Order: sequence, then C-alpha cells, then structure tokens
Amino acid sequence: MYLRIPYIDRVGIVHDITLILAKRETNIISMEVQEGIVFLECQDVLQDQRIEFVEELSSISGVQEIVEISFMPSKGRAEQLEAILTSVQDGILAVNQDSIITQCNPAAVRMLKLSAQQVPGQPLGSTLFKNLLIQETLQTGCQHNNREVFIASDHGYCVVNTIPLRNKCDDVIGVIAVIRDTHDVRNLMRSMTTSLPMTFADIPFVSPVMEEVLGQARRYAASDSTILINGETGTGKELFARALHSASRRAKAAFVPINCAAIPDTLLESELFGYTEGAFTGAVKGGKPGLFELANGGTLFLDEVGDVSAHLQVKLLRVLQEQRVRRVGSNKEVAIDVRIIAATNRNLENMVSDKTFREDLFYRLNVIPLLIPPLRERFEDIRLLSEIFLKRFAEKLQRSVMRFSPLALQRLEGYNWPGNVRELKNIIERAVNLVDGEEVQSEHIFLGRLSGSTAAPTLVQFETYQTLEERLGEIERVILQQTSLRFRSSRRMGAVLGLSHTAVLKKMRKYELPLS
Repeated sequence: MYLRIPYIDRVGIVHDITLILAKRETNIISMEVQEGIVFLECQDVLQDQRIEFVEELSSISGVQEIVEISFMPSKGRAEQLEAILTSVQDGILAVNQDSIITQCNPAAVRMLKLSAQQVPGQPLGSTLFKNLLIQETLQTGCQHNNREVFIASDHGYCVVNTIPLRNKCDDVIGVIAVIRDTHDVRNLMRSMTTSLPMTFADIPFVSPVMEEVLGQARRYAASDSTILINGETGTGKELFARALHSASRRAKAAFVPINCAAIPDTLLESELFGYTEGAFTGAVKGGKPGLFELANGGTLFLDEVGDVSAHLQVKLLRVLQEQRVRRVGSNKEVAIDVRIIAATNRNLENMVSDKTFREDLFYRLNVIPLLIPPLRERFEDIRLLSEIFLKRFAEKLQRSVMRFSPLALQRLEGYNWPGNVRELKNIIERAVNLVDGEEVQSEHIFLGRLSGSTAAPTLVQFETYQTLEERLGEIERVILQQTSLRFRSSRRMGAVLGLSHTAVLKKMRKYELPLS
C-alpha cells in the first residue's frame, strides 16, 4: 500500500513510523521524505487491520493525517520522464564519466542503431563516444550547440548538442547529448521558409500547344525519372519544375532550386555538395550541408545547367550515377534520394558536339525532355496573360486600371516577345504605372525592341525608278515574309496584320511566298 503522511517537522518522526511497522512486522518497500511529508510504500495490510494501523500511525506526535495514494512520487516522475523521452523526436542520450549509458530514449536507439545490449547500464561504443562530442565535453567541460557531426548510419550527418553534468564540486560527471536528424532540421527550415506550392492549375493558357505541353508534364510528374526542361529565357521553366514537384510523390518533401549560371564555379561546388569544417578558408565551423543533402527525399532543380563547368559536370555525373554525395574536404559519402529536374535555354546537343558539355551527363539529364514553347508560338495566350498581369498589378499598385484598348492589345499581340512571359509581365507592370484612367492605351506599351529583325528595304531607290505602288509592294512583301516566320497560320497572321485569313492567303500567293 502507498501512504502520504503530512507532519509537523520534529526530530525522530521517521524513526517512530518505522517502529510501528516493525512492531506489526510490516515490511517497508520504499520511503521518500520531503519537507513536511513522508511517502511510504509498504506491504499490504489486511482490511480488518487497516483502521487500527492507520489510527496507530495517526497517533504519532506531529502527524497531521494519513492519506492513501496510488503511487510513490518517484514512480510518477519516472513515468512522466519516460513518456517525455519516448514522445520526443530528438535522440536523448546520457552517459557518465565512464562512458556508461545511463539514459537513452527510443529515438536515440533508432538514429544511432544501438543494439539491445546497449541499453542503459552498458558502455557506449568508442566511435560514437568520440563522434558525438561526448568525449570532448567530458574532457573540457565545454558545451556544444548545434554542431553537425557524421555518424555511421543511414542518417549520415546529424546535429548534436552536448550538456555537461556537474557535481557540487563542479566536476564533470557525465554528459547529455541531444541528437537531431538533419532530415528533421530540413523539414523545420522548409516549413518556415518555403513559399506556397505551385501547381499545374496555376499555369494559365488557352493555346493548343500549351495544352499539349501541360498534358505531357502531368504524365511526367508521376515518374521519378530525371527531367530536362528546354526553353528560351522567360518561358517559365522554374514554374513548370515547381508544378512537376507538386504533382509528384515527393510533394511533401523539399523543392530546392539553384541557378547554376548565377553562382561562381568555386562557390557552386560547395553549394551543391556542402563542405566539412576547415575545408577551405572561411568555411563555417562544423561544416555545411549541400543542396543535394537539403533536397534529400525531394527535388533538386538545376536551372541553367548548361553553364556548369567541365569540372563540376564530372561530379554531377557521379552523384547521378551513384546516388551518393561527398562533401568538399570529406572522405565520407552520404546516400541521397533526390529527383533531378534540370533546365536550360542552351542547345545541349550542340554543346555535346562542340565538346563543351559531357555526352554521358547529357544522357543522364535528358531522360525525359520537356520543351516549353516561346510566347510567340502560343499567340492565343498573349491576351489571357496580359489581362492576368493587368489585374495583378492593378491590385498590387492600387490603380483603377481595368482593361486594354483595342489598339494596345493589337500592339501586344503583334510583338515578337524575345523575352517571353517575363518580358510581357514587366511591360504590363510598367504600363500600369503609367496609366491614369481605367484603360491602358497603346502609348503606355513600351516594347523593348522592334518586332522585326530583318532590315526593311530602302524606301526610295532612284536608280530603279520605282513607282509608289512598286515601293509599297516591296515593303508589303517584307512584312508578310517576316510575319509568316513568327506566326504559322494565315489566321494568326491575319489577326496580327488586321486582315482576314483569306486576304493573307491571297497576298502570299501574289508575292509567291510559302506559308510555313
């Protein structure tokens, strides 16, 4: 039975309690004494003797009352501690000065791959004793905070905090190590910094060519194979990469993008693969994980992969082949599970022919090719995108502009868009800043460059004595020829030039121009 005995403090009260139990030949199992309270665990007393037993204890001088309880305080604390240690995801390991494990929760057993023989009461292995910085903390008494260390398990690297345990003489008598899986650290970082996911539903279009591309992309998302996205600058390659990730089985894991062209080669290597402490001057203490490790379980997006140097192409190929990564300055390899989505606006096949891009890496990346068409080949989407951007920037800039004038739309639809959707977005933002009323006019549309790249013929050539009709005919022929290169049907040409498609066909036949 368990008893709680509050008392008025005096010398000998514990002695008096034990005398009564000894007199009754009742065995004491355990006793805890706190200030003003004695907790007693003893063998059960028969029911008919309990009243007499309680009265006898109550008669002791200073005892205030006798209360039966369910368990001893130490047992309650132990069960609470056990529940806490079992529920936390971090590994918690306590070791004394002789490297004997005194406490170890299930998370630590799992992360460190401890055997059943290494439960509390057994020595911790010498490798873990050193790698987890426990040995160093015991020797120096220094506490380590968020140090990344390598452990020989499936987890590879983990983050460790060590806390020295001291006695009253300030001697270090043990160490508590708190171990966090870097996967959990990445998840926490991602939950705090990641923007809203992008899906295929967020990609607006009405053109048949984009409908076909999105249909392909949706099928590719279900696969785990590497995808190479080709497309001109500004076509939305990263948008597609994010949508592919969101539609994949890795959607709940990290999407990690990096622009290979924007980072110097020497820095790109450490960003991709990480580095160990002391790997180079300026390296962060404890080292740093690379983007391959941060994307583990998720997707790594290599934008502008055609700009990667020959040296890094070799290392990239090795990671893709072996699914293992080695940090700069380290001889240890970590297994990774990362889907690669690469993108480029360069012709990698030509680069392979020119020996500026490795052929074996090209085939590793080009498992599933996805071509994003330029805006000039998806003429039907120009108006839709323009109206979307107009609404977005009107709200952002708090302007009352609501629509485009017919002439402004004609100007937008007649432009070649070398900068693609990104250029269109910038031009609409500029127009919204310039508008005072509710309608964007033609004069608010500032196009970056002329829609034609071929020089028009000289208007006046006196040597040939051309008539006005002949001169206008030459200009008309050039306009038709240039327009046909950009817009592949008579209907699209007619929409740009303000003609019916039959009029376009008639003029093309007149000047003997092929309609491609």
